[in-house]
Amino acid sequence: MRLETLRLHDFRNYADINVSFSDGIHILTGKNAQGKTNLLESILYLSTTRSHRTSEDKDLIKEGEEAFFIKASIAKEQKTEDIRVTVNEKGKNLFIYQNPVNRVSDFIGEFNSVMFCPDDMNLFQASPRVRRRFVDMELSKISKKYVSTLYVATRLLKERNAYLKQERVDRSYLEVLTAQLVDASVIIIKQRHFFLEELLEKCRAFYRQLSNDDTDITVRYLSCVPFSEKEQELKDALLKKYQKHLDRDLLLKQTTAGIHKEDFIFEMNNKELVSYASQGQKRSVLLALKIGMIHMIHEITQEYPVLLLDDVFSELDSYRKAELLKSLPQEVQIFISTTDTVDMEDINSNRRVTLWYVNNGTIERC
Repeated sequence: MRLETLRLHDFRNYADINVSFSDGIHILTGKNAQGKTNLLESILYLSTTRSHRTSEDKDLIKEGEEAFFIKASIAKEQKTEDIRVTVNEKGKNLFIYQNPVNRVSDFIGEFNSVMFCPDDMNLFQASPRVRRRFVDMELSKISKKYVSTLYVATRLLKERNAYLKQERVDRSYLEVLTAQLVDASVIIIKQRHFFLEELLEKCRAFYRQLSNDDTDITVRYLSCVPFSEKEQELKDALLKKYQKHLDRDLLLKQTTAGIHKEDFIFEMNNKELVSYASQGQKRSVLLALKIGMIHMIHEITQEYPVLLLDDVFSELDSYRKAELLKSLPQEVQIFISTTDTVDMEDINSNRRVTLWYVNNGTIERC
C-alpha cells in the first residue's frame, strides 16, 4: 500500500496543496510550526478518520474557513483507489471512488497508516483513557467488526447514562439497555484480549532486535471481568457486574463499570514499565509496538501500511535507526519529519529517499 497523491484543502495551515509521492522514504524538513506534523496528521486522518492531537474535527479546519477536505490516491497490490474525507459544520463525509460511504467501519481499513510521534512517549504514564484510545485506534485498522461494535457500545453507553439521569427509571427498560450493552462488550473484550496477545508477541521479538537484549515485555489487561474464551461465561460475568453496580449507578446517575473503565498495564520483566524502564527503553518498546502493528496489518490485509515518524527518528541512535529500517520490508512507504539536518548515512538502505521542504503550509521537493 502506498500513498500516491495527496491533496489538502483548508486543512490546518494548508490552504490548498496537491503533491505526488513515490515509494521509499520521504523526509520532511523545515523549521518548527511550518506544517510537517499537520501533513502527517492528514495522512493518519485518512486512515482512522480521527486526529491524534484533538478530538474535535473543527480544530482541523483552517482558521477563517468553514470546511476542509483531504483527498488521496492509494496504490494497492491490485488497484489504485481514490478516497476523500470532507468535514464541515454539519459533520463528516467519507467517499471511496466518489461514492459516499455511510458507515465509518466501511471506510477504515481502505488505507492504513501507523504513526509514532513524541506524544506516544506518554502512553505508559497517561490515564487509562489514553491507553484505551491506543488499543481502539490500532485494533480498528484490522477489524471492521471491532469498529462497528465499538460504535454500537459507545451509543448504548451514552443512552444508558442519559436514562440513568431521568427522575424515574424503569428498571425493566434499563435491563434491556444493559443486556444490549453486554452483548457488544463481550465482542470488544474478546477482540481486545486476542489483539494484545498477538501484538505483544510481535513486540517482544522486535524489542530484542532493537535493544539487543532478552528483556521480557508483557501487558496486563485490567478487564472489567475475568477473561474467558467462552462467550456465555463472559456474558454472565458482565451481567453480574452490572447488577452489582446497579445501586451505585442509580445513585451517581452514570454507568460505573464496563469496557469504558478498562486499562492495559505494560510491564518489563514483570515490573510496571512506567516506573521501571528508562526513557530509551520506553522508546524502544513503543517502536517495537509500531513495527509489530505494521506486520499484523500485513498479515491480515496482505498490504503494508504507511509508516509515519513525526520528529522521533532523530531521537534514535544510529544502531536503532539501522535496526528499524532493517525490520521493515522494502514495500513499506515511510514519512519522516524532522527539524534537524538529515545525515544520509543514518538511512543506510537500498530504498529511494526523497527530501521535502515544508514552509508555512507549502511543500516542495528539495
